[in-house]
Amino acid sequence: MLTFHVLTDFSAAAANALHYAALLARHVGGTVRIWHIRPEPGCGEAPVFSVLSQQWSVERLQDLLADQVEKVSAWVPCTATLLTSEPTRHLSAAVGKGLGQIVVVGNSDPAKSMKNAETSTALHLVRQLVQPLLVVPVTYRADKVPRRIVLDTDRRAVRLPAAAATIPGLLAQLTTSHQPLALGHLPGDVDTLLHHSIPSVVGLHVYTSSAAPELEDVATRIQQTGLLEGVAHTVTSTRHSSVEEGIRHAATRHQADLLAFVTRQRMYAGAHFLRSVTAGLLAHSRIPVLTTPEY
Repeated sequence: MLTFHVLTDFSAAAANALHYAALLARHVGGTVRIWHIRPEPGCGEAPVFSVLSQQWSVERLQDLLADQVEKVSAWVPCTATLLTSEPTRHLSAAVGKGLGQIVVVGNSDPAKSMKNAETSTALHLVRQLVQPLLVVPVTYRADKVPRRIVLDTDRRAVRLPAAAATIPGLLAQLTTSHQPLALGHLPGDVDTLLHHSIPSVVGLHVYTSSAAPELEDVATRIQQTGLLEGVAHTVTSTRHSSVEEGIRHAATRHQADLLAFVTRQRMYAGAHFLRSVTAGLLAHSRIPVLTTPEY
């Protein structure tokens, strides 16, 4: 069973992310666990977590969490936890390193400059946790289960944590339909049938060089990650002067409502990470992002 661990600061972005997580949990038969983090004064992690609730008492926060639990429980099983001391360490211990856990955060400003990204909750957590991270931008209306998914690869070797094996199972549940495909006798029925037969997951590679990579190699690299194991998908590549922009444009072209990739937080350590493609995608994507960190 999948558990979606949703961080909330009671903002509009957090509410949108919570709604999306509940929608996914209901679709896959999962559960939701809500977390509110209010770091103690002087905590070094305070800048990456909202301080909007600092003026509220613990009792007030518990009441707000209880109200959210009641609303979400109408859809799926739900619990909530308030964290204060050493929040990331306690969150990491709670979600563990095993399968079936996904951390969910909202993105309140997909248009933000990367100069302000040092305080991004998502960019902080993806460097601290081994579990898949789902980032939901406030600009995305989270009212439907994703059906068109683009998974990007940079064609480089990658070592993933065991928890990454949660992703193909989730993608399979999101894209598998048990409805029969009907073929009628009206003009266009064959084209409609073919359209619905095409896999809804696209494996993508964006390149900047003049020579395009072999699609066979792209397919092999995707297979080696294991992120689409057992998931029907097609493979494509496209050329663009900017890899980050190229990925976003390709996702739009394929009408994707979910973008997936591996976050290179180890390859681009420290301040270099904020200048990486994956950090930019996490910060700027206007559709939900599902990512797994390197190990």
